[in-house]
Amino acid sequence: MKKTELHVKGMHCISCEILLEKEFRKIPGLKECKISHKKGNATIIYDESIPLSRLEKVVHDCGYKLAEEGEGKEKVSSEKKSSPDYIQIILIVIGLGSLFFILGKLDIARFLPNFGSEVNIIIALLLGVVASLSTCLALTGGIVMGFGSTVHVSEGRKYHFISRAIPHIYFHIGRIGGFALLGGLLGLVGSKINYSLSFTGYLTILIALVMFYIGLQILNIVPNITKLGFHLPKFLSSKIYNLEKTDHHLMPIVIGALTFFLPCGFTQTMQLAAVTSQNFLTGSLIMGAFAIGTMPILLAVGIGSTYAHQEKLQFVHRFIGVLVVFFALYSFNSGLVLASSPITIDFWKRGQSATTSEISGNVQVIKMDVDWTFKPTELAIKKGIPVRWEINGINVSGCSNEIVIPKLNIRKKIGTGLNIIEFTPEKEGIIPFSCWMGMLNGRFIVTDEGGNLSGETKAEASEPIPAGSCGGSGGGCGCSGTN
Repeated sequence: MKKTELHVKGMHCISCEILLEKEFRKIPGLKECKISHKKGNATIIYDESIPLSRLEKVVHDCGYKLAEEGEGKEKVSSEKKSSPDYIQIILIVIGLGSLFFILGKLDIARFLPNFGSEVNIIIALLLGVVASLSTCLALTGGIVMGFGSTVHVSEGRKYHFISRAIPHIYFHIGRIGGFALLGGLLGLVGSKINYSLSFTGYLTILIALVMFYIGLQILNIVPNITKLGFHLPKFLSSKIYNLEKTDHHLMPIVIGALTFFLPCGFTQTMQLAAVTSQNFLTGSLIMGAFAIGTMPILLAVGIGSTYAHQEKLQFVHRFIGVLVVFFALYSFNSGLVLASSPITIDFWKRGQSATTSEISGNVQVIKMDVDWTFKPTELAIKKGIPVRWEINGINVSGCSNEIVIPKLNIRKKIGTGLNIIEFTPEKEGIIPFSCWMGMLNGRFIVTDEGGNLSGETKAEASEPIPAGSCGGSGGGCGCSGTN
């Protein structure tokens, strides 16, 4: 028996370990195989009759590389992590940042279709595409290739290609259906948890931090998130993988549904977003859209038995990585708003003159329009006097159809026409409000009875209004949208 340690380039998570172990164990005479994606090596004990080139071929066939090429070399150098192209990343950041700045100044939202709460579904779909281009899904790709290779189709059959494609279509039917159903159940679990707007904000911040890490991971700045231990136990993932050997024609549907439980940082982020949606339908749509986003690449991998190598898509990966980081920052700001944080991220908005309330009898009346956005966004009111907030719904979208005031634990559905919210400010300071997604924001500036600001409130009021955010993966899942 011989013992060899191969240093493998390109492994990112336990999915890579399982894929390589499965292929190595197909070799007759191989006794033991231990692979570590963290160390980047494969320790193999095998019969002396097996040539080293056979082991190297497995590495290459699975889409990985040896850290040092050379026939007959059993000792290879350690993998050197490729450094990210910071100049290209900075240029992408400047380009995207400038685009978002211009779109914000043009108030482009009023010219867009009314996506409403479906914004999160679109982002989930986009993240599915991103995930399908990531080597984190090497395991899923290996599964579809695995059961695809077991399909036997007669060469003389009329619809040869369609016959080969059917198992993969079954797989994606099961995957999309399973993700949608299980995502809905996660949303249902979230609906049973009675947590405050602030807690929802904290969950949104958590999702944003995970997304931010994944964005940096795509940019090759930090290691894969699964290296931090965020994944299912390896033996469970292996059990799901081994289902590909089952010969029943409906097994691809079962396998597709069970990929919900495979280790993937993107999937786990979407699962957390489904929980915070607190709604079966929304959770189902989030996970279903994510699965649909992964389908094109996985379908191509399964039918074509090829991978889109990361080396050929470096610019695309960097662009997507920067885009995910932007989504994470937007989502992070949304969480801060929902959590009533005095500190928020402001990309382009600056303070504006506040609209002052008018005293009518024993109440002060303040008015605001909902015309795609909030107008105005700064409202000055006085302490100790009941407030009648008259909100005129002109163009109400799925995002602006509910207003929340986290500090006062108030939430109100907004419809077309006159909407009224009443409360009494008890002390001076800033009271932020937002749409239920944290996307559209504003604030009340509470003064004393004489209309004066304390030093602390004046300093706080001089800070810019927090910029709107679209919630990234979970910003739009901030509240359930019910009264």
